[in-house]
Amino acid sequence: MGHDVTARAAPSTAVSTAVILCGLTLTSLLLPSDSAVDVYSFGAISVGLSLSLATVIEGRADIRKLIRVDILMFWVLYGLTFLEFLFPQPNLDLLVSPADAANGTHAVLVGFAGLAVGRHLVPWRGASRVSTFLIDLRPANVFLLFMLATLLGYLHIFLAVNFDPLEALRQMSLPRFSQSWSRGGYGDAYALLYEVGALIYLIPPLAGLIYARPKDYKLSVKIVATTVLLFTLFYGFSSGTRNVLATYVITFAAIYFLAKPQISLRQALLLGVPMLVVSLIAMVYMLSFRTVGLSNFYSSSAGLDSASVFVDHNIVNVSHLTAEFPSVFDYLGLEIPFNAVIRPIPRVLWPGKPEGLSVTIESALGAAPGMTLSCAFVGEAYMAGGLVAVLIISLVFGAAAAMWNRVGNSNLQFAQLLYASGFLCAALAMRSMLSMVPFMLPTIALWIFGKLWLPRFSLRRATPAFNPEKL
Repeated sequence: MGHDVTARAAPSTAVSTAVILCGLTLTSLLLPSDSAVDVYSFGAISVGLSLSLATVIEGRADIRKLIRVDILMFWVLYGLTFLEFLFPQPNLDLLVSPADAANGTHAVLVGFAGLAVGRHLVPWRGASRVSTFLIDLRPANVFLLFMLATLLGYLHIFLAVNFDPLEALRQMSLPRFSQSWSRGGYGDAYALLYEVGALIYLIPPLAGLIYARPKDYKLSVKIVATTVLLFTLFYGFSSGTRNVLATYVITFAAIYFLAKPQISLRQALLLGVPMLVVSLIAMVYMLSFRTVGLSNFYSSSAGLDSASVFVDHNIVNVSHLTAEFPSVFDYLGLEIPFNAVIRPIPRVLWPGKPEGLSVTIESALGAAPGMTLSCAFVGEAYMAGGLVAVLIISLVFGAAAAMWNRVGNSNLQFAQLLYASGFLCAALAMRSMLSMVPFMLPTIALWIFGKLWLPRFSLRRATPAFNPEKL
């Protein structure tokens, strides 16, 4: 039988939404006012408990029902905003006032509420039209996709190092943005090739599909898949960009648990918990070397504070933005979604492409030159139109998540792969609306492959009893 992601999910989702909304309301009403740290810490505990209870409600019948885009969005947004305040944050009260902290927290709470309610704006149905036209994958097709994603994804990197893998590894260990394949080093003409590099994000879910059904693949295929996966994980880790590594792990785990013929809660915990713990530890250390490079790992980690966790202080930046907009700067309106949509278009195709926002996060908050700040999608939405924009955009994201969940309501491996690839865009959307559109490209490429190319070389509609021929 297929793994139904959405069918019969409405009752449990309605209960979990009620839990989330009650938790958010109580959090808003009971926020302390003594200090910014107290505001954020209370929000971290309260919202964390609400999301945990809601997640348990969603997954109590079937662990696979937790592999949903909306649940991913909740926890990614929580990780970006509140997670770090479960740990000590010294000197934070010097950075933000209690009043601004409360305003920023309320904005984030509105974002959570919009996500929770938005998923009910789309009627619960079976598989979407996207998944119904798809046909299933044979192992040969999976491996072909894996090799295409590897060769095309890493092409811009190996071109930059004259196809020297040792040189590629050396440069991966250098500080961020100093690699010869960095976008700025190529210029406009190579920006197209750089965008093709987003296909690297398909490698972990394709490897997860191979790992989920190991009996369908020869040993040589599994060795190749493992080697490329480890290389990709090293690439993500050495980059120092935590959302990249997190996305690799999330998409690998999602397709593995979806495509695994049988998996119990115990098996999921035995695999998932160690994976989560190792990922969190890796991300803590990534922060210590991301500006100096992995090659300086020892010296950069010597002063690492193991008692605290830092996740860019997104909610602090949101709090500062609530003080700047609209009192100092006018709301940006549609300027933000417009810039998000046009971002993947290389300047070689559009020489007159706008440089960016008229008021950036950094300029609004008075950041030092060359410094970059993040504020999650909530902060960007607030810059666009205050709490109203935060609510509207979060409702749209919630509804989009519910629609995408239908793609996963299928027993076809290709539909599951397409579905898991969408987790990339969903996770990155929580971090920034301005950067989410480029991360749609791997999913779009996969959809085109399934729509135009795959039908010529695959089996016609697979039956629920999946029995592909071996390589």
